[in-house]
Amino acid sequence: MDVNSITHIAGLIGEAGRIQMLNALLDGRSYSASELALVAGASPQTASSHLAKLHSGGLIVSKRNGRQRLFRLKNADVAMAIEALGALAQNAATPPMPELRFARTCYDHLAGVLAIALRDELLKREVIRHRADTFVITTAGEHFLRKLDIDSGNLRNLRRSLARKCLDWTERHHHIGGSFGAALLTQFMEMKWLARMRGTRAVRLTHEGERGLERVFGIHCERLRSLPAVRR
Repeated sequence: MDVNSITHIAGLIGEAGRIQMLNALLDGRSYSASELALVAGASPQTASSHLAKLHSGGLIVSKRNGRQRLFRLKNADVAMAIEALGALAQNAATPPMPELRFARTCYDHLAGVLAIALRDELLKREVIRHRADTFVITTAGEHFLRKLDIDSGNLRNLRRSLARKCLDWTERHHHIGGSFGAALLTQFMEMKWLARMRGTRAVRLTHEGERGLERVFGIHCERLRSLPAVRR
């Protein structure tokens, strides 16, 4: 473990404006410097300095889109680190917005109360099992996932973790990350079970999604909404 490198990364993340930018980028999308400046409440010059430091530190990447440069998180590892820090730093006196706690994106996969309920059901049905810092998809799980048009064989061929455990910021349990977590979120979006909400990481559960989650996974969303917030 390189202490100097950890200190450098901690310094990058530990500045208020920069962590606000990183938090905005947790939805997995790309944003312009001016959009991130608004998020951080910073001047264009200060925002440019923040982004340059995050970029050189390997936390974000950028690409040119016409005359604009767009920024996004470098990868899921960065998202997992920020989400885990959020879980450690959560203040019980300032609970998260109910919509954000119920269902939100964590980079390219689902987080929040709904994500933990989904994980619990998949464990109960032995679609997945615990293994150290990851989940594994069982043989029975592969058959179950085909019903959702998810091919676990294809996911295993991708250059990333299959079903990594990601510490949930609000629930302090591990939700499903990796290529499997991303495939679930993508499929739920395509089936119109979930819909993105503008200006926030929260995702909206549709009526069709509520019925689908109950039918396929046995998840009763009304019960989930009444769950008390997790206390330290």
